[in-house]
Amino acid sequence: MLTASQFKMIQHDRLAFSLGEYRRRYDATIKAMAEKGIEVLLVRTPENIAYLTGYVTPGYYGYHCLVLSLDQAPTLVLRFLEQTNVFEYSWLADSVPVPDDRVPYEATIETLRARGLANKCIGVEKTSFFSTIEEYENVRAKLPEATLVDGSGIIEWVRVIKSPEELALMRRCAKMLDHGSKVGLDALHAGTTEDAIAAEIHRELVGRGSEYPGLPHFVTSGPRITVTHSTWEGRRIAKGDPVFYELSATKHRYSSVIMFTASDGEPGDLVRRISDASLRALDAGMKALKPGVPCEDVDRAVHGEFVKAGFGDYHRHRAAYSLGMCFPPDWGEGQILSLKKGEKRLVQENMVFHMVPAAYIYRKTGAGFSATLHVTANGCAPFSMYPGKLVVKGTKAASAKRVATAKKPKSKAKAKTKTKTKSMPKAKPKAKKAKRR
Repeated sequence: MLTASQFKMIQHDRLAFSLGEYRRRYDATIKAMAEKGIEVLLVRTPENIAYLTGYVTPGYYGYHCLVLSLDQAPTLVLRFLEQTNVFEYSWLADSVPVPDDRVPYEATIETLRARGLANKCIGVEKTSFFSTIEEYENVRAKLPEATLVDGSGIIEWVRVIKSPEELALMRRCAKMLDHGSKVGLDALHAGTTEDAIAAEIHRELVGRGSEYPGLPHFVTSGPRITVTHSTWEGRRIAKGDPVFYELSATKHRYSSVIMFTASDGEPGDLVRRISDASLRALDAGMKALKPGVPCEDVDRAVHGEFVKAGFGDYHRHRAAYSLGMCFPPDWGEGQILSLKKGEKRLVQENMVFHMVPAAYIYRKTGAGFSATLHVTANGCAPFSMYPGKLVVKGTKAASAKRVATAKKPKSKAKAKTKTKTKSMPKAKPKAKKAKRR
């Protein structure tokens, strides 16, 4: 079995991670292949290709096939137009460009024959979005001497456990995301539009280095928040309208994600009750999320809070999904692992999840709050959960609280001191304050 240290890898400063990190990923994948008796793996999933090699492009809709072999260096078969991205972003020393007038999977078959791999046990990713039935049937027909088996999930199960370098990158994304969330909240006021809020969020995130997300940001208001995955459509926000945000920050195709609910003016009792249930569910889920726990147990803890609050019928989705490497059409890794009913696999240390407790009553109202969570040795820790509460702007109670905080003296003695020192030079009151503290 050929390890990553035994073949050439191109080092350059555009790689998203260290060569040591890529070697770790490659060797773990090759080991998993060998354990399943797979001698060659045809990798068609963009996230898997990027995870192993660093290669990225928005043109992943075109043909890409990474050929992994137990005893040969890998090669990438791809559209000729995209080959510059091999040089720019990956460590690969070998690639096979295919012109647009050719059937691309035929080039993969030729590559297998040229390398003496056509008679091997070949794994194909049957669950990949990008591998069609027509392609599979032709590869099988034109490689009669090969044994084709399902190689789905081999790389994904390596991906689901995050390395220190991956965790550091996702923390970086979370910091960008907190800034974007704050700007989104600052832009909320009665009379503005969903579009205006979304524009400010995009401006802030892109300005801080966030790349194109795996999903659009969801910014929606009023009864529209109950329409699954609805996003900005120009609706003008009225006083008291709940506004729902679900946002991500992305770097090198890794994301941190957050969702929360806010309003300018009192949103109404039902929104508050659903918000309270969602926040309690988030707390219960975080307490349940720890290594060794079956995934379905965490889901049960989250759903149970909605049942207690009387909203069990309106909470219909999984408790959380894995986060990591992502390309559109998703920013998550839920196809690898989700915390949901019936999922008996165990939570492991250094997994990362987006926990998403929310409830929606169609065409009426709803609310949701989330956190991006890192599974630690003894539990979990949030990368991001800002703002972590229902934000209600512009109410009399909120205004009174701000005034009290800003103007009310802590004691009569302090008030007197301020009066006495009012006409004194600036340096002296500062010195006295420092002494009192």
